[in-house]
Amino acid sequence: MTELKVPAGLSVAKKPSQYDIPAVPNAPVSDAELKSPMQVLALATNSRVEEEEKEARIWFERSEFTGELLPYLQKSIQTFATEKNIDIKQKDDQGLVFESGWVTRSEEEGWWWWKQMVEKEQSRFLLVLEPKSHGRSIGVRSQLLEHRYLDDESRQLTPIAQKREEVYFLNRYIDQVATIELAQIKLKKSQLAKVNLTTGFDADGNAVMLTSQNIDQTWSQLEMLFEQNGFAVTDLNRTSYTYYLSYKQPETGFWDSLWGAEEAMQLPLAEADYQLVLKKHELGTALSWRDSEGKVLSAELVNSLHQALLPMIKKAGLEL
Repeated sequence: MTELKVPAGLSVAKKPSQYDIPAVPNAPVSDAELKSPMQVLALATNSRVEEEEKEARIWFERSEFTGELLPYLQKSIQTFATEKNIDIKQKDDQGLVFESGWVTRSEEEGWWWWKQMVEKEQSRFLLVLEPKSHGRSIGVRSQLLEHRYLDDESRQLTPIAQKREEVYFLNRYIDQVATIELAQIKLKKSQLAKVNLTTGFDADGNAVMLTSQNIDQTWSQLEMLFEQNGFAVTDLNRTSYTYYLSYKQPETGFWDSLWGAEEAMQLPLAEADYQLVLKKHELGTALSWRDSEGKVLSAELVNSLHQALLPMIKKAGLEL
């Protein structure tokens, strides 16, 4: 570090030694660990990580989706092994210790058409279930049993790298639990969603859709309905509860069909601009569909639109 130049006639300020780094003679020189630290990710809603945890461990709590927690986690480990094509065997009579076969880590090498996945290292792990005495909380701990580099068998893992391997494997398992849980939540939500949207008439005798939800609840849910079903919100007026919409028939593209995406649901509407006006009604809220000029759509079209919207509302898990 460059020394501070002091003008003639002035003395050099005293240097505090409090933060000096002491010299260490003959200290070994080693490569620094430049990789970011791994963290256990509590992705599932019923999972948590304790503060100052030193092990690769996560805690699961019993919830309405798990039922009895121990059988749920035991089954999830087997599902995880099947999904990831990993050999996992139970190692004890209580079903608390599971040992994996070799888990391979690969990296992409090459360029453009010549890219390929090359196996770099392999590890074996234990997944250990650690129930609390009351049975409502169970810890899952990942422990590295064995590791080998395939390109250089003389290389050894550092303690930091060992912890990273354990956390990486545990996070893969947690992600599987969270995926299963999310599917259960969506299924239950779709089953419990109360879709009571009907058709009727407003005070002027125009055809409308009617919901028992109040006007603010209805307003807040509609945008979620628009997003995936061909509508674009071009403008809105919160004071008059009016959405200005542009509708385009959604299409299933080449890539969607290639990956097996569901066929997009279409509505009995021409591709054009529309207005959706919400008004308070004695039954809750009236939804008035209008063209771009504000003219109310016919009763026949409103009825057809209502039938087409019902499965979309249920799929989105909305309460209208």
